[in-house]
Amino acid sequence: MSDIALAHVKHFTEVIGPRGSTTADERQAHEYCKQTLEGLGYETHWEEHYACVSAWLTYAVAIGAMMLATALFFFAGRGPNASAGALGASAIGLVVVASFFLNISHLDNPLRWFVPSAKSQNVWVAAQPTGEVKRRVVVSGHVDTHRTALAMQSVTLWRVFQALTSALGVAQLVLLGLFVYGIFNTDPLLRTIAAALNLLLVAALVFTVQPDTTPYVKGANDNATGAAGVLALAERLKREPLTHTQVFLVNTGTEEVDCYGMADWLKRHAQAEAADADYLVLDNIGGKNSDVNYVLSETLLTPLRSDPGLVALADAVAKEHPELEAKPWHYKGLSSEVSMCAVHKQRVLGLLNFDPKSGMPPNFHTVRDDFSNVDPDVLDRSERFAWEILQKLDAS
Repeated sequence: MSDIALAHVKHFTEVIGPRGSTTADERQAHEYCKQTLEGLGYETHWEEHYACVSAWLTYAVAIGAMMLATALFFFAGRGPNASAGALGASAIGLVVVASFFLNISHLDNPLRWFVPSAKSQNVWVAAQPTGEVKRRVVVSGHVDTHRTALAMQSVTLWRVFQALTSALGVAQLVLLGLFVYGIFNTDPLLRTIAAALNLLLVAALVFTVQPDTTPYVKGANDNATGAAGVLALAERLKREPLTHTQVFLVNTGTEEVDCYGMADWLKRHAQAEAADADYLVLDNIGGKNSDVNYVLSETLLTPLRSDPGLVALADAVAKEHPELEAKPWHYKGLSSEVSMCAVHKQRVLGLLNFDPKSGMPPNFHTVRDDFSNVDPDVLDRSERFAWEILQKLDAS
């Protein structure tokens, strides 16, 4: 499959190029997927959905609103209406904190009302087995690419961002507590503490505003490799169909703005034709200097875990095929479609490859994520690992 996938990766990156979520280029990539799948003889489905145009902007709105609440608390607290100012700050803070934690858990919330949205799409097909359908598997790979976010431009900035994400969650809870307490206690020390915490919000605002001022990357590894892997598997399943497993092959959109494409797929199909399916997510599976990994959990603030049964199956495949050098991994600091599936109570396993030194996918969200930095051997081993998992699921 690797030569087939590599040709698709080259088309995504060199012919289409950067494929920002909800853009015309993302749509062009989906048109390519549709054309390819139809050429293989599949009945191809095109489904449209709306998504926020930026994941970062949602958090910028949250931070800006909390800074507004802090300013209200600070300045109103210096006058005769201190309790009223604290009450207003508490109301704003409560909405922000609830929305922040809902958003970081991949759930709808009021923050998204203030972010522009646009249309995207998913393209999918169903590969039928030779015999009776006894099992269903959904294999996904998103086609869209990210911007050159400051947080991903070096290992140091990545670690600062990870620490800042956790600190931001704590700071917002502390600020809300100060606002509520300030309704009953007008001690100036409360305002001083709130003003100090506001400095953390300023730092976080820089990280969340900056990405939307930058260009989209070509996204060879993230995620032309995963999207290409879906297409290569579709071709192989035409040649070598499974015996009792129906495989849904889904090229999703808008993963980079919080997995709206996967959310739309789940809404439409998780309780219908794909009921009781296992999910296999292909994302970042061919970068130079990366290991072949399968994800045990993804953590922003709290961990979302892969299905234990699928992890055990991946462990077995890794043991049976040591030449693939597949290793388990805990993904910390960001998330993929694995988290969206886990939030919606689906059995899921992610195949995402990481640089063992930095803990990041190689060239993650940088201009270096181009075709020259795709490793055909890593891509080949990743695809073979995915194929062996499908084989084992079919035999179980």
